[in-house]
Amino acid sequence: MAEEPRRRTDPGPTIGTLTTVRIKVQDAPLQLSGILQSTNHSSRRLGIICHGVLGHKNYLFQPMLANLLAPFMDTFRFDFRGNAESEGQMGYSNWDDDYNDIDSVVKHFEQQGYYIYALVGHSRGAISNLNYAAVSNHVPLIPHIVSISTRFDMADVKRRHGQQVLTLLEEQGHFDWKARASGKDVSIRVTKKNFDDFIQFNTAAVVNIPAMTNVLLCHGSDDVVVPVKDIASLHSLLSHARTSLRIITNADHNYRNHIQEVSETVARYFSAEGRKEEWSRRVLPNWKTWVKSVGGVLNFRTVGDIWIPSATDGTLSYMRPGVIYRCADISSPTPEGVKVLEGLNITDVFDLRSTPETERRPTFATEKIKRHHIPVFAEEDYSPAKIATRFGMYLGGTEGFSEAYMSMLPNIRRFLPPVLDHIVNKRTPFIVHCTGGKDRTGIVCAMLQMICDVDEELIAWEYELTHHCQAIKEEDIQFVKAAMGDDATEDRVRGLLSAKAEYMLRFLERFHGKYGTIHDFLMNELDMTMPQIHAVRDALVVKIPVPQASL
Repeated sequence: MAEEPRRRTDPGPTIGTLTTVRIKVQDAPLQLSGILQSTNHSSRRLGIICHGVLGHKNYLFQPMLANLLAPFMDTFRFDFRGNAESEGQMGYSNWDDDYNDIDSVVKHFEQQGYYIYALVGHSRGAISNLNYAAVSNHVPLIPHIVSISTRFDMADVKRRHGQQVLTLLEEQGHFDWKARASGKDVSIRVTKKNFDDFIQFNTAAVVNIPAMTNVLLCHGSDDVVVPVKDIASLHSLLSHARTSLRIITNADHNYRNHIQEVSETVARYFSAEGRKEEWSRRVLPNWKTWVKSVGGVLNFRTVGDIWIPSATDGTLSYMRPGVIYRCADISSPTPEGVKVLEGLNITDVFDLRSTPETERRPTFATEKIKRHHIPVFAEEDYSPAKIATRFGMYLGGTEGFSEAYMSMLPNIRRFLPPVLDHIVNKRTPFIVHCTGGKDRTGIVCAMLQMICDVDEELIAWEYELTHHCQAIKEEDIQFVKAAMGDDATEDRVRGLLSAKAEYMLRFLERFHGKYGTIHDFLMNELDMTMPQIHAVRDALVVKIPVPQASL
């Protein structure tokens, strides 16, 4: 039998700097001790790591986890009051103390200019983090909660303590809890009231965690301290689209021999790959429904249903779905497809294709749906020579695609103002499309999302949905092959018709390098004022105070 790979337990070389920080607690004359691990992230994102019962800031996987999170955020791991180097008295059922400790840490670092990006907790620390997220109504929203080995059925501690302890509680009203913490023997007098307060703690309050909070639940499959059924119960209460569950196979409550695995699991969740996986898990099921909803039309979907957190004024903005729709050419929808379009109250279609394309496949219109022809490229730009030049750009991979997209921007006055005018003045659902619903459509939709302050990763991932769809008609493939001539291998054609997130991300990088912000671009290239730009945004998003986000 193959030997199991050896797992690391040491955290490895420290990434960034370690600074001991002492924080005054707001409700008591004492200080908490912790370690700030910083790489001076420009985002000022901070993750707060909370240990479990009898633990401390360097217990178990916490140093390794802080190291692995360093590329994504700064972290602060601290000792709850009475533990290790923090002042105060350790307790058995002091949930309010845990809450106030976390709140003191949060407020301290917010005063230092940090954005609290994540609360990460193990065991008791996980319970306290979930409770804080559920009842604090913190503004702005803390976007991520990572809960590791969380107890849900609090009464199960009766099983852990055993009948002897329960008998002592009944007969003498207390028991002395003896254990080791931070390398020292400790003894805590636990009264019957302490014990009852512990088992009556309302873990079901997690239902009050705002629905826009991203929650990662981790649990060891061999945990005998907190059975796996607890995480299943917790997950059932948090089973909205933003909750993920990871079971670490063969791991116990403290992840002995699995410290590296649990640390890497959490770190991957925050990586670019992990964030994209979570987004895809939420979005793809709905997108697959949209993309097949209009008969005769490929790559159809709405752009929206996006939450946009503000780090400045304590609100969330919601980019509404059902206003902007995008698709490939809409020349021949089926009668059933037309009924779907009219049922969605779509009133206008903005066609970005050049005249030769529209002559090849005319766009449909009905009495209820009006077509607007706003070609990105002038007719002379659609000559065989110009088409070959653009196709040559697309063959250049990420740099080539971004160059092709940048080449559209000098023509911005041709195609974007009518869309913006419709959004502000007509305020009805509309479609924007080109031939494949990928490049020209992708740029228009990216700009509309930029106006709404959508995270640029989300813009790129939304763009990449076209790649999943593979909305390519055979006649388009033949057209591309003819334009490419001898260079038209199958792989090259498919590459030219692809849509990868990296293409959009590189375009956005080049866009900002040349034009600055989207506001700078619209003011300089379209002579728009800030009130006019805000009017576009206000027509597409709804602003929601964070404490009401659970709606």
